[in-house]
Amino acid sequence: MSTMSQARSWLSIAALPILAGCVALTVDPRALIYSPDGIAVRSLPCPAAAQAARAAVTVTPAMRALDPARIRLVTWNIHKQADAGWERDLARFAADYDVVLLQEVTLTDALGEILHAAGLRWVMASSFLYFDTDIGVLTASRAVPVANCTLRAVEPLILLPKSAVVSWLPIAGSTRTLAVANLHSINFSLSLETYEEQFAAVIEALATHDGPIVLAGDLNTWSDARLDAVRNAAARLRLTAIPFKEGRARFFGRELDHILVRGLEVVAARAFAVDSSDHNPVAAELRVVR
Repeated sequence: MSTMSQARSWLSIAALPILAGCVALTVDPRALIYSPDGIAVRSLPCPAAAQAARAAVTVTPAMRALDPARIRLVTWNIHKQADAGWERDLARFAADYDVVLLQEVTLTDALGEILHAAGLRWVMASSFLYFDTDIGVLTASRAVPVANCTLRAVEPLILLPKSAVVSWLPIAGSTRTLAVANLHSINFSLSLETYEEQFAAVIEALATHDGPIVLAGDLNTWSDARLDAVRNAAARLRLTAIPFKEGRARFFGRELDHILVRGLEVVAARAFAVDSSDHNPVAAELRVVR
């Protein structure tokens, strides 16, 4: 993250009293699910979704499932589509990857059209509505999820939520699913308590999953203490962080965007340099370990 972007982030806090009248929060976490039939709005609690995902999956030829030998995944904080060129870059990633994890999404018609053109289904965890437009975290995939759930945590200082989506995706030739947690972590807090609680909720959602896992997103790891909290969460789920040589966005000199995996072999991994967001997309090609 550039110095200018850092300044914008902190200035946004000062602007919150002005914006407060434009922001709406729902009582229950608001989820939006896209299918060819349209967009359904509902609540997706994690206990029920985790229970549904525990049932053995029978993958039929008609189902859209992931190829266990080649799962291409990308995560990107898209900066609310505020920077020029995001349409071009998102269209490229949506066409090239099987699972697309986006943070700081503004749910516009243009974004929906790009994902539809790429043949992706998606589910969004709405953090809040800004002038009646959903802003939050979105997971798009070629596979049709067996189950989805959403989580929400409120930033202690600015009192706006950050969200997560957990999706269980079918794997061709397997009765197990790939659990994918797409997380935008708490940023502005004076202590680690809320930050750690957010990870604890994700851990609880995935606690009974016995298949491969991906946990990825903008984890806002701008301090050693936050990195330690992520490592502790990873240890509880037996996740391993994918190393990247260079190219990830930084704040206070530390990388913010991560992909952590379990039960998956990393075939390739890289970050893409873009000027269409203050974060660079981070991607990996994965293979299920049998």
